[in-house]
Amino acid sequence: MATRDVTARDMLHRAADWFPQGERVVDGLFRYSYPQLREQVQRCAALYHTLGVRKGDRVALMTVASVQHVVALFGAIEIGAIPAALHVRESLGTLSAVVGQLSPRVLVYDGAFAAMADRLRQANPLVTGFVRVVSPATPPEQRESGDDPVLPRDLADHRLDFEPMELHEHDIAIIALSSGTTGLPKGVMHSNRSLMESARGGSYLWRMMPADAMCNMLSTAFIGWYNVTLPVINAGAKVVFLPQWDPAQFLDAVQDERCTHAFLAPTMWRMLLRHGLESHDLSSITSAGFAGEPMDTATLREIKQRVSRNIFNIYGSTESGSCSAGTVMFPHDLEDEARIESVGRPMLNGDVRVIRPGGSADDVLPPGEEGEVLVRGPSVAVGFWYRPDLARKVFEGPWWHSGDMGVIDADRYLYLRGRIDDMIISGGINILPSAVEDAVMRHPAVSEAAVIGVPDARWGQRVVACVVTRAPVTTEALDAFVHETDLAPYARPREYRFMDELPKGNTGKVSRKTLRAHLAQDAPPAAG
Repeated sequence: MATRDVTARDMLHRAADWFPQGERVVDGLFRYSYPQLREQVQRCAALYHTLGVRKGDRVALMTVASVQHVVALFGAIEIGAIPAALHVRESLGTLSAVVGQLSPRVLVYDGAFAAMADRLRQANPLVTGFVRVVSPATPPEQRESGDDPVLPRDLADHRLDFEPMELHEHDIAIIALSSGTTGLPKGVMHSNRSLMESARGGSYLWRMMPADAMCNMLSTAFIGWYNVTLPVINAGAKVVFLPQWDPAQFLDAVQDERCTHAFLAPTMWRMLLRHGLESHDLSSITSAGFAGEPMDTATLREIKQRVSRNIFNIYGSTESGSCSAGTVMFPHDLEDEARIESVGRPMLNGDVRVIRPGGSADDVLPPGEEGEVLVRGPSVAVGFWYRPDLARKVFEGPWWHSGDMGVIDADRYLYLRGRIDDMIISGGINILPSAVEDAVMRHPAVSEAAVIGVPDARWGQRVVACVVTRAPVTTEALDAFVHETDLAPYARPREYRFMDELPKGNTGKVSRKTLRAHLAQDAPPAAG
């Protein structure tokens, strides 16, 4: 019986039917129109079918952002299988454990990871099919070697000669892995409905039209990859893939492909601005965006002056799907620099509330009081793969417990105050890193800062600021500067560590866990 459900499979078919002109999905090796992409996707689905993949089976993807990743992902969606992109930088032990939980029928891997794929093959006998893909990151010697089928070379041998099973909006469409900062990454399940709502919300947010183009260099396991790619396909526009973040390659892609939107983490924006923009034509850019971490005033001003005045700040997560839940700061919101710390107000059809930490969704706090941020909306995930126990703890009816601390001001703007788990307890006082980082980041010589608590014999924890600078500055000068801010005396850093760069996790965010592990190796002196 036919349904009125609209699925991720329908989205690609619609793009191919109605926007057939021009190259729309491109990387350094391949350039497909939407009809060409659909043909390759259906051939990939036929290949999966010969490998035993059926509706509901998982297909693991150990791939970088590329055209063939899109083919492999939508090839699974085409026959109702569930793709799950792996964090390619994880250790063998972690990857093997994640594959064990997913129990995929097939593992698709970029030739760049052929050695790791062979080790996973030995460690996971339940995975019975292996497919290699070629991307700009694939070494030449790994593009044709081995016995596994290769995309796109071997797709010519396959044809989808049957009608795939019907899909429904409540069917699981993808499993997106969390960043895995503690323990194994969680498998966050998104249905066709939540995925499509995120695509619609992203198209609305970016005002995406068929003539637009966007560059995506994000990790394929990161929900941000979907939040860039799906709105573009949904609108019939062009998406340009880079296998990794590189400022020079990004600028080349924006110029050569005439990209209209630029979406980067604040850390990436700072790297891009330091790299220099003058040698490239960026006049095609109509809007810019950032997400994932706080933005500083100096960088925001530079983006406005040198890239675009239309700037968006998005707050979301793997669980929220981000583009029809979470919050957004629109360009007119960011005109008031006093609100730069805010992540805005709810997105299209979304809702947010702040509750008493440890409480239920009904324990709503009034404006001005700090608590845990809860999010709801049609793009919120439906649960965790293999972890229904954990899902019951963080999904309460329509609400998702984010684990973020925040406050809603009198004008109904949401401000984040860090993670509950990142709380520093020094002398029995709770200190959230975000306020300390903001004070340090106000110094014009500081380009990045991350504040953590490290063990201290006297106070339990002491506040340490890890700093990346854009100009020379001494510890004494920084300390004197912070003393002149309105930061409470108990929250001021007791120590500054200068670093060439801050460690980043899979999503590009600063990894406080890595910083804590590194600094905890030092003997903790007693604070004065």
